[in-house]
Amino acid sequence: MIGGALTALACSSDSAGSAGSGSAGMSSTQAGATSSNAGGAAAGTSSTSAAGAVTGGSNGGQTVSAAGAGGFAGAHGGASSSDAGSAGLAGAGGSAGAGGAVIQPGLVPSADELVFAAVQQTQSAAQSITLENPAASAAKLGAIQLDPAAPGSAAFELLPPTPAGMEVATGKSATVQVRFHPSGVAEFQSALLIETTNPPAKLKVALFGLGTKGLEGTNEPFLKSVLNTLGFAIDVGGSGLLGIGAQPVGDEVAAPRFKAASAAEIELLPVARYSPQERIPYGYYTGAGEVEVGAIASDQYQALNPATEPGAKLSFAAPAGELGIFTSSMTHKTYTEDAKNAANTTKHGVRSYPLKDRAGKLVPNAYLVCFEEAANGDYQDYVFTLKNVVPVAP
Repeated sequence: MIGGALTALACSSDSAGSAGSGSAGMSSTQAGATSSNAGGAAAGTSSTSAAGAVTGGSNGGQTVSAAGAGGFAGAHGGASSSDAGSAGLAGAGGSAGAGGAVIQPGLVPSADELVFAAVQQTQSAAQSITLENPAASAAKLGAIQLDPAAPGSAAFELLPPTPAGMEVATGKSATVQVRFHPSGVAEFQSALLIETTNPPAKLKVALFGLGTKGLEGTNEPFLKSVLNTLGFAIDVGGSGLLGIGAQPVGDEVAAPRFKAASAAEIELLPVARYSPQERIPYGYYTGAGEVEVGAIASDQYQALNPATEPGAKLSFAAPAGELGIFTSSMTHKTYTEDAKNAANTTKHGVRSYPLKDRAGKLVPNAYLVCFEEAANGDYQDYVFTLKNVVPVAP
């Protein structure tokens, strides 16, 4: 499996499974967003810019090249609206929306980017952008289109009916829907361009999509491609399989245990999962025992931003002292501490990386925790962001 994020990254790989067909769900990059699924398989999204050709995978996985236009580095992982300005999306006069970035004053989009994933030659579920009008007067929508200059635009679809020409009253909203249908194994990038004619304004919402080879085993994307799509500019140690040795690779840090960075709650959020289909409980442990925080739903076994079961918590009160992170499958548990994985096939079951956003900016006190469930070294079986923590030296 492949996946990862930069707050506290715990990665776990999965055992090889049979290839299958299925559509992948999609989800936005906002924290807590979940991916939907169709055909029994969900997949997340988020890709790098830079155009490139599709390349076949090696070492028991797939290599994904980028196919999209550059220059869209959107804010990610809780970045403030001012961050959007660094991506060239800030509004005139310094105004920016709570989600998407406003180039000129006007409607405010609910997100600055959407992230999708789907198996090649299938299509994802639709995702929506809501355009809110917080102004004191009505706004009239003009042209709505996919960026014609982006090479990756053909992989996205603007769903009818669009609200082009619609007048959005004060306090009301309009909705635009987009779907992803990758033609091959690649990372795709485009943008949704929205204009208003009264008052004149322009909006730009970045679109990132990951096209995968198939489901499970060697059909899965590598961790690097998963993170590119999600918007985590992290050096994971390579673009393919990472091996299962304990020596840190890339940006990896030795982090068998963590402790809270402040009195605030600790956030633990699954952002990717590529493993066999089953329910996956996860949580934290201390010297006093294990605490389950949530469970990734069984049908979210090939997904970006996988959905969790009802009752899952996004954060928990910081325990006193040190803590580690664990996942539980039908056959065994995997821990951030190698010593606790002594009975497992893979002893170094987790690689953790300092979290970075799409622009490569370090997110303070945050890590991407990537779990290896099997022994192939893909470390995208279960990937989490872990925030408000600092690692404890071994």
